[in-house]
Amino acid sequence: MTPIFRALRPKEQQACIELWARVFTPGSDFFSRYFADPWWQPHYTRVCEVDGQLVAAVQIVRRPIRLRAGYTLWMAGIANVATLPAYRGQGFASRLMQEAQAVMDSEDFAFGLLFTGIRDFYARLGWETLPLPLYEGEPVAGDLGNWRFRVAREEDLPHLQRWYEALYADRPLSVVRNDAYWRVWTRWEDAEWRHKFYLAEDPQGTLRGYVVLETRYESDEQGNRTLQAVSVAELAAAPEDIEAQRMLVGYASQTAHMAGVPLEIYLPEADVERLVRPLLARVEWMGQGGAMVRVCNWQIIREAFEALDAPAPENLSALGQANALALLLGLPLPDSNSLASELRQRYPIRPACYSPVDSF
Repeated sequence: MTPIFRALRPKEQQACIELWARVFTPGSDFFSRYFADPWWQPHYTRVCEVDGQLVAAVQIVRRPIRLRAGYTLWMAGIANVATLPAYRGQGFASRLMQEAQAVMDSEDFAFGLLFTGIRDFYARLGWETLPLPLYEGEPVAGDLGNWRFRVAREEDLPHLQRWYEALYADRPLSVVRNDAYWRVWTRWEDAEWRHKFYLAEDPQGTLRGYVVLETRYESDEQGNRTLQAVSVAELAAAPEDIEAQRMLVGYASQTAHMAGVPLEIYLPEADVERLVRPLLARVEWMGQGGAMVRVCNWQIIREAFEALDAPAPENLSALGQANALALLLGLPLPDSNSLASELRQRYPIRPACYSPVDSF
């Protein structure tokens, strides 16, 4: 048994999907979008073959993310790190991660991002924890007046695209979505995938914005799934339309209140202070503790600081990967880290966030 580590061959896509479906909870239909992604390339899927069978795989997803309005960076997301049970404990996942990182470092990626519950494994491979914005609030039953909310229809997509582009134009870490990405990654034509998008209609019947509501379930010892939280995964309206944005938060709060569960909010700090705290009974920072980052190219990072009209700190790499990216993107620093206050003043917190709609 000699393992072979290589790029996926296009004809092996279905075999790779079946591998992922055997390891992870979602069915094979969930994974098809990875190969329809407009930025996918065969060498972004690294696989291990043993005796003619695919037994392990790692996926790189290519994402253009905003640093500021008009300036983007390429980010490499790590997804679907999977090994069949019979082949675990032999270092296959580590080897594939090393191959993926070599690909990331050889191209124009600025940094990588992944989400995990096993941080020690990725820390050994050079990744550092950088919590992304996540808040938890105690929902209330607010007054929505005569506003109406409905599930998005297929023909609503141009409205959502316009609101998203307008509101997220200057939000660091947000993904620049083209039409193909919207349709493939959100599976827009599929009503089952589209059902989490809710549109707000004011009393005059005008569509004013949308909110993405997701639900988080957990299983008890008997295997029964119980609802644990409702999440505001994304929210968008015209930037100046604060009324619509508050109504969307109010609708999310009412939904969670009726379900008797907390409201999770994946929005930047500025939005939480402006839109959420005035409406909810309690709001606390949680942070996405499973988010980890790795710099792929320090020169690209240094050049990105110049785009902020603030030269990169001296000895940038000595700050550490998580600290450097927190400063660049305007994110809060990890709790365990500290930097000179002068650096935080020079690179203040900005409305940075990564939407679960773009999760990989």
